[in-house]
Amino acid sequence: MKYAAIFMAVLVVLALGVGVYALANAHLVVVSVTEEVTPGFERQEDFTALQTAMDQNALLGTPFVEELDGSSMDYDFRTYTFRLRNPGMIGAEMVEVQAVPGSGDALCFATLDARQVNADRQIPAHSEGDLWCVVLTSAQQPSVPRDFRITYYMWGMQKSVTATYR
Repeated sequence: MKYAAIFMAVLVVLALGVGVYALANAHLVVVSVTEEVTPGFERQEDFTALQTAMDQNALLGTPFVEELDGSSMDYDFRTYTFRLRNPGMIGAEMVEVQAVPGSGDALCFATLDARQVNADRQIPAHSEGDLWCVVLTSAQQPSVPRDFRITYYMWGMQKSVTATYR
């Protein structure tokens, strides 16, 4: 009877240890953030699709202005790539990046393809993955430090982390 009690106590301590470890590592870590700038005229098809979507009030991204004035020559597509690490024992689901708007920003969307912005991204447990956020901004706007909010779900709870591109 004494050995059974000791065995059960050890099992409880081990279970608590695994639970604490899982809870402590239930988050995403931003490993790196890179930026690639493409002039708007090089992505004319995407610019036209975004302009049409905004005119029809059907944009799947996040607009920061009422309408896209001017032509594609007036804008740059700034593609930010985020390398995320999930050190936990459970996968992160519905991972999404949202740019904090700055001066000259027109809109943002969360994939490389402007026509398919709501892709459900997941970062499995104990792995790394890439996520993108494209910000359409004024061509006259220099590259400046920019903040992003990364939201995701783990164990059914919404979590977020802030990343900064410098």
